Amino acid sequence: MTVFLLKIRLKKTVTPFFLGLFVLAQLYFVYAIVQEKKTDYAYLFLFLSFIMLLSFAYFKQSKLHIKTPEIISFALAPYFVLGSFTTYFLQHQIDLNTVFSAGIVGFSGSYIPLLVKNNRHRKEIPIAIYCGAFVGMSTVDLGYSYLLFATLATALIYLYTQNLFHGIGGKLGTIAFMGVLYTYIIFNFLKEWW
Repeated sequence: MTVFLLKIRLKKTVTPFFLGLFVLAQLYFVYAIVQEKKTDYAYLFLFLSFIMLLSFAYFKQSKLHIKTPEIISFALAPYFVLGSFTTYFLQHQIDLNTVFSAGIVGFSGSYIPLLVKNNRHRKEIPIAIYCGAFVGMSTVDLGYSYLLFATLATALIYLYTQNLFHGIGGKLGTIAFMGVLYTYIIFNFLKEWW
């Protein structure tokens, strides 16, 4: 009983943390777009408009949530890794186009539920593979260890935010962006210290 209550409390505190990371990544992305065009005041107005719309969306977020089980399963993590490493390999070793590599991986991953009928997560496997493919689309060539950490960070973010923004397009790409961005920040921070 105590373990169950701990899991519920942990989920209730960890999910808002990841939601905060979600918001910071979105704000940084919009800021980077505006910073690139900083001489034009129309972009500043656009940035402030996005901030207001994002704030409004987060206040109305209860309509975008679904109920999920309190126990988080990490069984999907290998499928994130499979998607990212395959896309990264196709892009960097075979020299296929980035989008084409991710498309091949996503298309192939959609057939996995037909092959693994006994897995209780079989409907979520293509989602995990495709989200991992987004991570593998990174053109920053920092090696496979960076890719592994970025993929695991993405899987962790996905698992704790899978009930947020349900039905909204672009969620998997945003989650992959967050995993790559935060891993890049951590790797650069560690590089400065060592």
